[in-house]
Amino acid sequence: MDMHLPAPADWIIVHSCLGHHFLLLLRKQERHEGHPQFFATMMLIGTPTQADCFTYRLELNRNHRRLKWEATPRSVLECADSVITDGDCLVLSTALAQLFCDDGGLAIGIAITATEACSSEAEM
Repeated sequence: MDMHLPAPADWIIVHSCLGHHFLLLLRKQERHEGHPQFFATMMLIGTPTQADCFTYRLELNRNHRRLKWEATPRSVLECADSVITDGDCLVLSTALAQLFCDDGGLAIGIAITATEACSSEAEM
């Protein structure tokens, strides 16, 4: 993605694993006049109950730095705007995003795992 695009801007990537489809949403928007920030969250194409069965991790690596965010995804039935407004996502200032930027691109590693409680329910 070109992180130098003016705000507001959204990037969405579909990720399929564990029999489900997930959306990585990266949004650039101004929370305060003239200060754009980046917000990244994972959303499950499914119900909130299904989303509770997973954990996702977002990871940025560059220039001997590593930043990780781990959380439970939200369902697409919930509003992405409320996730961002609540700050329940990875939030990067422009300066912090620059530390992980490579030629204007921000590469985000994704890992998704099923929670143990849901894994054992599926085996029953």
